[in-house]
Amino acid sequence: MAVDLLHSVAPRHLVRDDQEFLLSRTVGLGAAAAACAVRCGRPGLAVGLLEQARGVLLSHAFDADSDLTRLRESAPGLADRFEELRQALDTATDEGLLAEESSGPAGARADVRQRLAADWRDLTARIRAEHPELGLLRPVREWDEDELRATAAAGPVVLVNVSPYGSDALIVTEHDIDAVPLPGLDPRTTATRRQTFQDALIRIETPGTSRKQSQRAQQDVWETLAWLWQTVTGPVLDHLPAATRVWWSPGGLLGTLPLHAAAPADPAPGALDRVVSSYTPTLRALHHARRRAARPTGTGTLIVSAARATGQAPLPGARREADHLARLLPGATLLADASATHSAVVSALPRHAYAHFACHALGDLERPSGSRLILHDHTERPLTVRDLARLRLPSVRLAYLSACDTLRTSPELADEAVHIVSAFQMAGFPHVVGALWHVDDVIGAEVALSVYDTLISGDGTLDVARTAEALHRAVRSLRDTYPRTPSLWASQVHAGP
Repeated sequence: MAVDLLHSVAPRHLVRDDQEFLLSRTVGLGAAAAACAVRCGRPGLAVGLLEQARGVLLSHAFDADSDLTRLRESAPGLADRFEELRQALDTATDEGLLAEESSGPAGARADVRQRLAADWRDLTARIRAEHPELGLLRPVREWDEDELRATAAAGPVVLVNVSPYGSDALIVTEHDIDAVPLPGLDPRTTATRRQTFQDALIRIETPGTSRKQSQRAQQDVWETLAWLWQTVTGPVLDHLPAATRVWWSPGGLLGTLPLHAAAPADPAPGALDRVVSSYTPTLRALHHARRRAARPTGTGTLIVSAARATGQAPLPGARREADHLARLLPGATLLADASATHSAVVSALPRHAYAHFACHALGDLERPSGSRLILHDHTERPLTVRDLARLRLPSVRLAYLSACDTLRTSPELADEAVHIVSAFQMAGFPHVVGALWHVDDVIGAEVALSVYDTLISGDGTLDVARTAEALHRAVRSLRDTYPRTPSLWASQVHAGP
């Protein structure tokens, strides 16, 4: 009952910061409910509970982004009202517009937002009741097990659940839903390992770190990969001996750890040698991305490079990367340095199917929706998660973020996946490449160019369906070149179908 009520904690009439604050106070609820369902022998129920509790804000975005094509054929009036209300709610809850308003009391504005949210609830309930055959706006808790398993038709989806009541990998395949016990995975150990890992990355990235300190930090990263293999990835892949493609949905304390790069302490093959990995915050996010990928595509590539931004270290490799891609992709639009502004990027995104960013990014742990890409005018008008998530881009395909920390978020909102990568997914990009931590300027460019070399087809178009495979190949090559420096090659990941 608590999980089913969770969405009422962060209703649509609240502004984003308030929603995040309230959801951060419910951390662990979904994990506890799912663990109890597993103990009762009901892994299918566990998946439904975990899905309902994770990604509340994502579900709002996916509801608002519903494909209305079939609804418009059956009930054009409802489709028009849906779009009208969606626009009104977006405007009424836009923090930027609220801050600029100088007329009218705050209470009156809040009343308007509550009325619009109530109208939205009534309208979505009516659409679901009058047109159930369309399957619109249904929470995952209402999906049956056949629908859950259908999300794994292209390969297993692994929801990793960490709870004081027991930790498990909930493995969804097209044939079954299994719970694989993970006895070595408990909240306290996971939190300690995560902190050790983060401290090691900070030491590696800090200027002036001695060679000996850096080597010790790299050893801590290696030990984390070995622990992930022993406690999570190894047991899962042993349960899926024939799998060659896996989607990971870790959430919680595991959300910032590289399950895709886990490897045993001895020289035996690890995850990179056995499967091509992708990430998804929830099953519904993966389902939504697949539907997005099936829509008619746009054309053209937008390349954004901010190699010299105020207050940030120069990124000489970023400009070289952007120039190389511009030559590789004839007709691409290049916004570089002073041209790479908030307004120019937001204006250009709807006109391009593919977007590549070579710049700094900054994860904001205090206000995750304030995490941002560092463009030329970032001090005056930052391009934040909040800004990106509000975009509606129906014809986009791939966002490649050659930037640091684009999956960084606070532990309290890890289940909400409030970070830059998810913001691009909410905007409409089914495929997104991002980074769990710092990306070396030169290494990032090397990986990006390798990925595009694989994706560019004979006629010069991008075959984005191969993005996960292309990134996997580039990361494996990098690992083979720098085997004892995992911080260089374990960061970049693919999110999407």
